[in-house]
Amino acid sequence: MTRMPVTARYARVSLVGLGLSGVACSARLAVAAADFESGALGGPVVGLLLLAATACAVLAVASLVVAARFTGGGGAVRASAVGLGWVFVVSGSIAALAHHPAWSADAALGALLVALADGTTTREWFDRARLPAREPAEAAKPGPSR
Repeated sequence: MTRMPVTARYARVSLVGLGLSGVACSARLAVAAADFESGALGGPVVGLLLLAATACAVLAVASLVVAARFTGGGGAVRASAVGLGWVFVVSGSIAALAHHPAWSADAALGALLVALADGTTTREWFDRARLPAREPAEAAKPGPSR
């Protein structure tokens, strides 16, 4: 199997979608922190908003990095995708209960990511044998064929 299966491609698209939503989330929280009126509890609230923005940004970067590494494959990339999916399921569920039901979209997309990345065809594609990468200097050397 040399071509990435449909389930792996959809898992990759889910990771990109979650990464882009994380970028939007961190930007929204950073703007909210900048616009916050400081009063008696202004400092701690701004700190919590910036902490949440940082967490969203870290998850966004992790999602986009794992999505970029999907073409190379490997068990660690698939395990990272499943782990990120579970993080989004848990954090989206908590945010939906604590803040707004719209956050359940992240939980649903995270559950879809876990299902797609943990599927049989995706697992087989990530666990397949790969050819070793040739070094450019070795490929350019003229010499007797072995």
